[in-house]
Amino acid sequence: MTITAGVKESAYLEEKVAEFKSFFPTRAAIAPYSTAKRANGKQTTVLRFRASTNKLRPVYNLLYPAGERQITQPVLDILGAQAAAWCWAESAVIGKRGGAKLSRVGNTRAEAMRLNTWLELLTGARGEVKVYRKRPRLSFDPQQTKKVQAALIQYAPKSRIHLFTGEVPDVSAIRSSRTELLLGSGDTGIARAEAETLVGNHSA
Repeated sequence: MTITAGVKESAYLEEKVAEFKSFFPTRAAIAPYSTAKRANGKQTTVLRFRASTNKLRPVYNLLYPAGERQITQPVLDILGAQAAAWCWAESAVIGKRGGAKLSRVGNTRAEAMRLNTWLELLTGARGEVKVYRKRPRLSFDPQQTKKVQAALIQYAPKSRIHLFTGEVPDVSAIRSSRTELLLGSGDTGIARAEAETLVGNHSA
């Protein structure tokens, strides 16, 4: 499994990794990684966490039936409010008037409707399925957005608490000092090599 994030999302990535390690202990660590050079010769440094373990196979089989990622009812049936909070934190965009749009709700209208019903069951809020550029989205008016936020805020990742409170985040305040030090070393090649050696099914 690989999780990547931009430098400004370092704190959120660390929360994701901590959540992963609570279920799948591993010595794998976050490391900076330089992307391949573009046509103009420039590269982008991102943060990457990679881990490999056979314990992920049952999860993969649930999320990727027949080798294709799908949002299925059996998966939603075993997930609760904490999973819903992470779903909201992952892709919700809060509008100026207090409404919200939620992306990453599946590839089809049927998947989005399934997720919408699941969120309504957990929060009491009902969104509307809309399609933007052939991809479904869930749209929540201000009142329904507040329902979601109130129901899930206790499970919210700290680095994205603003998506549950409506406050404007101070990006500089939530960036991880540990990650900043890692990036400040300037040796992404070494860090990347070390990350590769840590990948595996290790105990904590």
